[in-house]
Amino acid sequence: MNASMEFLDSGKFIEALAIIEVLIDKDPTSSETQESYGLVLLACAAEADRSGDVDQATDKRLQSLYAYKAACKTATKPGLLYLSTGQLAHMLDRADEAKHYYELSHKSNPDDSRSAFFISQIYLLDKNWNDARYWIQQSLIRDKHEPYSLLTFALIEAELGNAKKAKELAQTGCAIRPTDSNLRLFQARVLRITGETEHALAILSALPEPFLLSPVAIEEIELCKLAIEEGTQ
Repeated sequence: MNASMEFLDSGKFIEALAIIEVLIDKDPTSSETQESYGLVLLACAAEADRSGDVDQATDKRLQSLYAYKAACKTATKPGLLYLSTGQLAHMLDRADEAKHYYELSHKSNPDDSRSAFFISQIYLLDKNWNDARYWIQQSLIRDKHEPYSLLTFALIEAELGNAKKAKELAQTGCAIRPTDSNLRLFQARVLRITGETEHALAILSALPEPFLLSPVAIEEIELCKLAIEEGTQ
């Protein structure tokens, strides 16, 4: 095991993978070996990304997911392993598997707010506002001062038509980290959805120029301009 990790640290992924596969053949039920196998496969996936081999990268990540899932089955305390498994499934767009492992992680790690936050993001993308709201509330119960959770909650409330609460949540989150451009972008989105498009555009216009050139900022600015144009017609 140590030799495999040493090869991995030195960038010798083929050698690391060869050693860990021998260990897997000898003891496929070891959670430690399976987790290490998953780690090596993720490194191989990253190397495939760098070489431009997208299919190979995806295949290695899928193999890594299977290894992490196998590790979860035999680990005595798989709490954080559940979280890693959920994140990997999430990365691979396997939403149902991701939610499953995030929920296991949420139950196993009573002080950790991250799994609930990630579940809320899955529901948010599906525009399932009620389930998204439930899970972001669960996240905030564990960390009520996390700004991205507060802005996510604000966005959900805006989509549900609760404008006052949405704007209050957005303001609270931005006050925690006032120079974070991503949070300000979320705040602008909340204001646009709740009908304060001019205010939203003013916030966006005040962001640093490099950030304004990002695709997400450009899209939000265009949506604000379109809303203003439609409102004057």
